[in-house]
Amino acid sequence: MNDIESARLVMRLVPLAGLAATEAKDIDAARLLIGASLTGEWFENAVWAGVRLQQWKDDPHYAPWSIRAIILKDTGTIVGSINCHDSPQSLEHNGQNGLMIELGYTIFTPWRRRGIATEAFTALAGFARTSGVHWIRLSVSPENAPSLGLAKKMGANKIGSQMDDIDGPEDVFLLEL
Repeated sequence: MNDIESARLVMRLVPLAGLAATEAKDIDAARLLIGASLTGEWFENAVWAGVRLQQWKDDPHYAPWSIRAIILKDTGTIVGSINCHDSPQSLEHNGQNGLMIELGYTIFTPWRRRGIATEAFTALAGFARTSGVHWIRLSVSPENAPSLGLAKKMGANKIGSQMDDIDGPEDVFLLEL
């Protein structure tokens, strides 16, 4: 699977073995498979590595949409992750039919507020567009001001709200590509 690149970043697909090591919280194996600069913050959402691992095993077409490490080009430092919740799904919106992905990301604490989320989002949106995706969906906690700001900055429109079993209340946004 090819890397997705931007000016400062590389979004590198985490291999199946890297997802398994992350789920198991095997720091040494994960560092070997994903990158030596992997910090403990990588493992805070280890449960999602297991979910994405199973999705990939169940549907090999999910592979390019799975978890990618966000890496600074100039230092090789892993500063977060970005992924899609599933393979592209059919959606009918405002009389149009097309494909939609739901995007999720995490930027590690020391690297926040540096434009990394915006740059990673933009790069993945470009990849999605060239892959035939028409919309990106975001589900954001109403208390997550930085992510709400990113949704607005990217031009996403609020289309509703939902109650997530794990994350609680979320505002739902849709961005047309």
